[in-house]
Order: sequence, then C-alpha cells, then structure tokens
Amino acid sequence: MNELIIYKNELKNSNPARYKVIGIISRLILSTELFRKNEDIVDFLKYIIETEFKEYVIASRTLIVARTVRVIDELSENEYLNCKRKLYKYIDSRITQPNKKNTFDGWL
Repeated sequence: MNELIIYKNELKNSNPARYKVIGIISRLILSTELFRKNEDIVDFLKYIIETEFKEYVIASRTLIVARTVRVIDELSENEYLNCKRKLYKYIDSRITQPNKKNTFDGWL
C-alpha cells in the first residue's frame, strides 16, 4: 500500500486534526491489502483505540468504520494523542523498503 508513507508524514505533526486521523484509520480498515479478513482488523483496533466490537460489527467493514469513527470522536484529547502515536508506530512498522538491498548479498 503506497499511501502508508503519506499517512506517516501526516501523523508526524504533533497534533493533526481529528478528521485526518479518522480518515487514515478508515482507509486502513477498508484496505484489503493490509487486512485480508475482517478478523484481522480486531487486533488492529485493540492496539490503536483499545476497544473491541461484537461479532455482527466485525462481519461488515463499513460498520467497523462507523463504530471506529464514533469511538475516536468521543476520545479525550490525551486519549486521542495516544491513539495518534500508536497509529504512527503501526504504520511505521508496516512500511517496507523493497529498494533497500543488503550490502552482503553479493558475498553469500
């Protein structure tokens, strides 16, 4: 997913607007590249916003997005900044650099 670098740069700001974080999380949830199955989203939500949804919510990605937006909107300022930091770490861990080669590849 090429947009991850753009999302990471948006989150570098010390206090980005909530609509940006909501949009980034929504795009990530709707991405079938990052999350093949809806069940994969459960761990992501536990880590980012520290919440769980019932099974009928997990069955639909659009319902997951709607509930997630509601939860993020109700977060306090401190909880919101914590969510932003966790999202930044998650995106940073998902970015891969395919052009970077190991200098020892020719030796082995």
